[in-house]
Amino acid sequence: MPTQAFRSVITAGITIIIGVLVYNQVFDALPEKDFVNNTGLINATAINGTVESAMLLAPVALIVLVSAVILGYVSGFGGGGGVRGQ
Repeated sequence: MPTQAFRSVITAGITIIIGVLVYNQVFDALPEKDFVNNTGLINATAINGTVESAMLLAPVALIVLVSAVILGYVSGFGGGGGVRGQ
């Protein structure tokens, strides 16, 4: 059962990495604002700020997931009904 938990952590990490890479590719392809003609197609600053604040939580989510796996694994040693106790 612990291998399933480790796979979940690895899958979450890979998903976050792929998400960041895809976002960077899409953000680079966005049309930029034309300051000469004062025509803005997309406000890239607002988009980048929102996604950046969301991406700051990604490492916290991974830390919580790893902590949950470790606590579940350790609680099984004491017979507390954790991962190994089931």
